[in-house]
Amino acid sequence: MNLKELIGRFVSQSGKQHLMDKQMLFDRWPEYVGPMCAQFSKCQDLRNGILYVRVQNAALKFELFGHKSQILQKMQADFGPMVKDIMFRT
Repeated sequence: MNLKELIGRFVSQSGKQHLMDKQMLFDRWPEYVGPMCAQFSKCQDLRNGILYVRVQNAALKFELFGHKSQILQKMQADFGPMVKDIMFRT
């Protein structure tokens, strides 16, 4: 068993898998929205299937809201039903 498998087994058994998945989702945010949008937005929390994202201004909030369904589709393709909705906050 290699180190990656050992860590994966430990995380699974410790009940912390959801925390690891949440961090992986946050780390992949730039892939879902692009580097420019990611520069001015940040994932803050994931509660009850809702991803809360802080954005720097109303224009970006409007832009991201317009692409919300595509962003959700990409996330759900990678993480399944872990994310059901996204709330953008300024």
